[in-house]
Amino acid sequence: MIINKRHIQTATGYKVKVCKSCKSTFDKIGGNDVIIALSQKNGAGRGEHTFFSPPGGLYIVQRERNVIDPHTLTPAVGLAVHDAVKAVTGRHTQLKWVNDVIYNDKKIAGILVRSPRPNEYLIGVGVNYFTDARAFEKVGLFDAGSLGADVTTASAFCAELISRIRLAARESFNYHKYTALCRTIGKNISFVRDGVNLEGYAESIERDGSLIVRIGSATVAVDAGEVSIVRESGN
Repeated sequence: MIINKRHIQTATGYKVKVCKSCKSTFDKIGGNDVIIALSQKNGAGRGEHTFFSPPGGLYIVQRERNVIDPHTLTPAVGLAVHDAVKAVTGRHTQLKWVNDVIYNDKKIAGILVRSPRPNEYLIGVGVNYFTDARAFEKVGLFDAGSLGADVTTASAFCAELISRIRLAARESFNYHKYTALCRTIGKNISFVRDGVNLEGYAESIERDGSLIVRIGSATVAVDAGEVSIVRESGN
């Protein structure tokens, strides 16, 4: 796969670095605005997890400053991924709160935001753009899949995504749109709070990006952590 760096820089106005492979895009961004890797040896994931990053994916870290609302940045970037995929490929994705993008019931993108210093945010997005889906099966990642997009659209997709991430960082979070696209809503879910495993019914997404969960007669706002959809028997 060839990424047209000049096209992306012209389209976005950002200083872009492209590398065939690296240990982690978070470590290699340096003084650039954006880094795009075609594979990673040790991609960063949430917590202690790594992000499996085989060839066929697009692994991007974008630096943004003056973010309008850091609390809603992760779900807002999820919307940016959804919109970029639809604009370039015509495919329709869904969102799983708070940092996953889903296509054909498989995770095809993950989002990770870090803030190395005040007023600076490194926004990481890994997209399984045209990855061979068998690569995930070989390592036991049966919930992961591929967008199966045309390789020739990769540069256009990168430019579109970078531009939409920039807008997501500077505009108010569209929580109504996120709710409509979020497959977590209307499902029984499990999550951990203060070391205790809890289950409840996911009702809505709030303006601040939190997930409202009903547990019995009470509701709680979940604003961080891993959320899993409870699989019903027979599914």
